[in-house]
Amino acid sequence: MNASRSEILHRVAYLAGSVALIASQNLVAWFARQTYADERARDLEFWLTPLSSTLELWGLPAIWGAVIFAYCLLVAWLLALLSFKLTQRTNRGFVLAVLSVVPVVQLVAIALNAILPSKDALGEEGRATRHASKSVALGLLAGVALIVFAVLISAVTFGAYGWGLFVMTPFLVGITTGYLVNSESDFGSSRTMKLAIASAGLGSLALVVLALEGIVCILLAAPLAVPIVMLGAALGRGLAIARHNRRNPLASVAVLPMIFMLEAAIPPEAPIATRYEIEISAAPDMVWQALTSPEPIEVAPGLPALAGLAYPMSGKLEGVGVGAKRIGAFSTGTATEVVTEWKRDRILAFSVEDQPPAMEEMSPYRRVHAPHVQGYFLTGETRFELMPIGSNRTLLRVSSEHKLRIDPVPYWEPIARLAIRQNVGRVLEDIKEKSERTRHSLALARRDP
Repeated sequence: MNASRSEILHRVAYLAGSVALIASQNLVAWFARQTYADERARDLEFWLTPLSSTLELWGLPAIWGAVIFAYCLLVAWLLALLSFKLTQRTNRGFVLAVLSVVPVVQLVAIALNAILPSKDALGEEGRATRHASKSVALGLLAGVALIVFAVLISAVTFGAYGWGLFVMTPFLVGITTGYLVNSESDFGSSRTMKLAIASAGLGSLALVVLALEGIVCILLAAPLAVPIVMLGAALGRGLAIARHNRRNPLASVAVLPMIFMLEAAIPPEAPIATRYEIEISAAPDMVWQALTSPEPIEVAPGLPALAGLAYPMSGKLEGVGVGAKRIGAFSTGTATEVVTEWKRDRILAFSVEDQPPAMEEMSPYRRVHAPHVQGYFLTGETRFELMPIGSNRTLLRVSSEHKLRIDPVPYWEPIARLAIRQNVGRVLEDIKEKSERTRHSLALARRDP
């Protein structure tokens, strides 16, 4: 009876302490908003991710931002500590302990961790299982923390998207998880890799929940990151088996900030030149009319719309000739362009002075702290050429210049080219349909008396 009462007291204390820690974040956020926010809105972001949403406040001093971030890490560490200790007492495994530090789902995980009955542990086998569960939980949590840390430092702080974030970070996540989960006993190659991928997945989920990244960017990076995580996990397991002690072989994590700083100082800038063309059954003057028309693009946007990428909706010329303004309406905002070459029915070229975000991240929040949506994919000059190729036939050719500022370029460039091809192909198809529709209408008008 005494043992049962003691266990109940531990569970109640765990539940009360965890809820108090989570509620304290809302208290800190409430105080910051009362002091620095013009509006006192208590929206969904405030209740689910109070500290990260508070960092959006205008006029919030930098020292407050540092304090809030540090407090967020402290709360996560204390929640993990409480959850791991209860997990050890109840032999419940590691999944709920890890989920207890993931915002949004943490309340459910904490409640389940507190009310689910204990599992019996028998002798040495039970103690080994308990220690293994703790090692796995620590490995998963370390991987999650490393991903969040890397994005905060590389992307949010330095604005660097390169080899350090997309290659070095997943490699170190794999090493960290692989080493820690095998620190007590060998879990095997397959299980280690699965746990490392799970750690990366939980870290990605944490990025979405903390409004540091959107779903689309994570999905795009996954094919590159997953094999690297698996490679790192194999190396981490090998280190754990060779050393088989608690010494930390992961000092290389300390070089990440230096890599991020170097990449921020020397950002990549890969030029991308494209050229596409389409044959249109209409005279050049009809094609020119469709090209310069302010009417909305009627062809469905397709893949770019599904992925949240920016796609053109319409274009309006303000004036004629070189120097005229062109206002391009995109799904993510408005582009300001200047005409650099104008030969009626033959050539229209313009350069982009100001462009909207390259994408709109898929996220449950109004705003995502992901700098890559602005300034990391730039469009320079776009040039349309209309070439007569026969009676009432025109070859419409469009060439454009872009700059990609994200590494590794060999991985991201094909994705960028695919998006360009989808958008340009849609524009060309729309011009073709409008031009041929005009020709057909004029032909019908001539037949009627």
